[in-house]
Amino acid sequence: MEKCLRQRLTSFFSGGLRRQAYWHLALTILTAAVIILLAASWTLSNIRERDRVLQQNQLLEHYSAVLPRLETAWSTAAKQAQSRLEYLRILEQPDAMAQPKLTAYLNAQWTLSEFSNMLILDPSNQVIFHHGSESASLKELFGEQATWIYVPQFHQLYRVFQFPIWLGPRGEGRLILFKSLSNSTLREIVIPQAHLQLSYHGQLVAQSHDTPPPSNKNTLRIELPWSEGQDADVLAGGPMLEIYREVIDQLPYSSFILRAGGGAIVLLTVLIWLSVGRWLARTAHRIETLGKGARLYAEGEARETLAAELGPARQNDDEIGETAVAFEQMMEAIQSRAQEQQYYLETLSLLEEAVIELSVAGVILRASPGWNKIVHRKDAIGVSIFEDIHAEDVDMLQTQLSALFAGEKQQISLRFRLRPQWVVKHETWVECQLLPNTHKSGTVTGIRGVLRDITQTYLNERQITHMALHDALTELPNRILLEDRIKNALSIAERNRHLVGVCFIDLDNFKVINDTLGHKAGDRLLVAFAERLRVSLRSGDTLARWGGDEFVLLLPDMQSLHAIRNVTEKIIQSLQPPLILDGNEIRVTFSMGAVVFPNDGVDIEVLFSQADRAMFFAKSQGRNQVCYFQDMERSDPGRRELYIQSHLAQAVNQGRIETWFQPIVDARSGRCHAVEVLARWHDGEYGWVSPSTFIPMAESLGLIGELGLHIMKSSLDAAQTWHDQGHKVALAVNISKRQLFTPSFTQHLLREFEERGLDTSMLVLEVTESVALSDVQNGAERVSELRRAGFGIAIDDFGTGYSSLSQLHEMRADELKIDISFVRRLDEPSGLSMVQAIINLAQLFGLKTVAEGVEDAETAQKLRELGVDYLQGYWFGKPMPQAEFLAWLEAQPE
Repeated sequence: MEKCLRQRLTSFFSGGLRRQAYWHLALTILTAAVIILLAASWTLSNIRERDRVLQQNQLLEHYSAVLPRLETAWSTAAKQAQSRLEYLRILEQPDAMAQPKLTAYLNAQWTLSEFSNMLILDPSNQVIFHHGSESASLKELFGEQATWIYVPQFHQLYRVFQFPIWLGPRGEGRLILFKSLSNSTLREIVIPQAHLQLSYHGQLVAQSHDTPPPSNKNTLRIELPWSEGQDADVLAGGPMLEIYREVIDQLPYSSFILRAGGGAIVLLTVLIWLSVGRWLARTAHRIETLGKGARLYAEGEARETLAAELGPARQNDDEIGETAVAFEQMMEAIQSRAQEQQYYLETLSLLEEAVIELSVAGVILRASPGWNKIVHRKDAIGVSIFEDIHAEDVDMLQTQLSALFAGEKQQISLRFRLRPQWVVKHETWVECQLLPNTHKSGTVTGIRGVLRDITQTYLNERQITHMALHDALTELPNRILLEDRIKNALSIAERNRHLVGVCFIDLDNFKVINDTLGHKAGDRLLVAFAERLRVSLRSGDTLARWGGDEFVLLLPDMQSLHAIRNVTEKIIQSLQPPLILDGNEIRVTFSMGAVVFPNDGVDIEVLFSQADRAMFFAKSQGRNQVCYFQDMERSDPGRRELYIQSHLAQAVNQGRIETWFQPIVDARSGRCHAVEVLARWHDGEYGWVSPSTFIPMAESLGLIGELGLHIMKSSLDAAQTWHDQGHKVALAVNISKRQLFTPSFTQHLLREFEERGLDTSMLVLEVTESVALSDVQNGAERVSELRRAGFGIAIDDFGTGYSSLSQLHEMRADELKIDISFVRRLDEPSGLSMVQAIINLAQLFGLKTVAEGVEDAETAQKLRELGVDYLQGYWFGKPMPQAEFLAWLEAQPE
């Protein structure tokens, strides 16, 4: 009941602002009225108390004056009686004469006397005369010092006056007069509206009225001793006059409250209403307009309507007016932001991106049109986002959202698929970035984020990933994917104690096919070869393209070496039938080097190196065969090949590859024009190793860069020595394909020349025709870069390849070196014609020619006649070490 009442009161007092204002104003007036009434009551009480005290003081003052006057009158009358008696001298006469006379006199005069009884005492205090009806009793009660005598049997109080009186011969006696105090005495001194009582020793003696005095709270009661001159002891038991008087209210409480309090309350109410009430009503109305304006704004009313509604609130320049202005500014800012947000959403829609806000349960609270477009819904508000998520991705998304709700993550970025729909024939992929909506208390209240359809991007990425991991021509895995699969295969094999086979495959004489039929035909041949290999493999095997015409075969999870050999035999058998290329049958052979994990190595690089060696050995043994690394180790040629491979890197690193020089002479003058730099290697066990053996091996093992750098530095050091001695001889240095296509090769050469102070024009870089024309565009760029740096360019072994005239023109070389195979056939008509054609072609392009392999004077003379510019061969000088060449050079005629 109490709770219900409290709720009703709370509801009543918490109504509208105007009602609250009026009720607070009423409470204020009521409080002020109560205060006024209390103040009026207090004032009236003070007035009454002052009036009461005033009347009490007046009564006290009055009777304090009346009693002494009465006493004085009585005392004066007593003295007069004394004087008359002494004047008459009756008491001086003998008793027989005096008493009758005195009695007669007193009887004649007593009715006019104030005193009812009288005693005359002789000097010995013996009563010699008494007069009055109670005198006989009084003479028994009288004492010498008595001023008051109370006679109980008469209920009478007497005031006693004693005076000396002359008794004649008997001397001086005493005259005792008794003044009785009765009701009549009090009536004589009572004033209107007063009531008097006289008490003696607590005994009521007399009263002015027959009725008892009033006893209500408005009655004044004053006790006043009859004689102020009495001492304290006498007063303690003497007569006491009690004065009663009823105080009459001149201003009754009800009249005073109604007149004074009511008028003040009415006046205060009017003043409060005029001064505060009207202002409060206007203020409440102004504040109400703010609330109404806010409601209208929330309902979507136009800004002009809101401005008109807020007019009363703005009419005064105060806080409410400032609030109204601020409210309008806030509405403008909100509208501006809403418009800006709308622009953003429209822009996001153009970008096919969606903005959503989710509840804690994953229900969509807000969403831009882009989301409806992505999920193909008319309105997704109120729908759980998980309804549109692919069933396989729901758990993943829930886990990520839970991490956001738990505060474990502040942002998540993820991809997921949408639930398949009939309007979309492919899977739709969505990428999202989500953030938590965090309350100031730290609690996550929801999630917001941006999503976009990345289906095409995802497909492109898959395509790019596929392209990054697969060969563009054959669609086979490339080196990156191969290495990853080999790592996994080795890890699994090590755990299961199985074997893994790694085979390097290289097509035999593919360059001839490529140059004869063209690069496009060669590409189709590679695709056909890869497809033939692929169909003959197991599902778990991997065939990868290593580069060019090289392939790598991975055979994981093999039970035995015999099983690996069976697979390789199957591959050989599958390639026995010819390949069909452009309607033509082409028989393709290949060389394969195979290694087995863990027998031949446990590291990927080691396995690759061993497989490459085995494949290289297979080629050296006549091609079209399979060579296992462990078989190669057991054969003599294999052991030599392995020995050379294993010691080549050491020889290169230790600088044991020597730099030799062969003169190149001017065909006309016979003077040494330049020297070709050649690499020679002498091994302690096998002796001199042919460059045709170790240089291809260095290229295969990836050592050609270090080897070429070593030869280049050695030759430049030698040239610096010759130049310091006055021999201006140019250098012709062979460079490999890897060196040519290294981006920093030119800058490295320039630093070497700068360190030695040599001129770049004294170096001619020889590039074989097949290397220079394997990538004409890139090769032409590298050649142009070298020529701009001042280096000369020579195409070595010209005529052995199949370059076209346009390719030759693009290379922009400086020299053509005629291959030794053509020089040796000068005695044949066809050979002579071929050399003549090469020389004419060189002259047509403005190139110098150098003929290699000149071993006799007759050949030298024919070449001079054909127009060759420079000659090189054993007829002029064989390849020599640096010291021997310097001696040969100094021996030449000037």
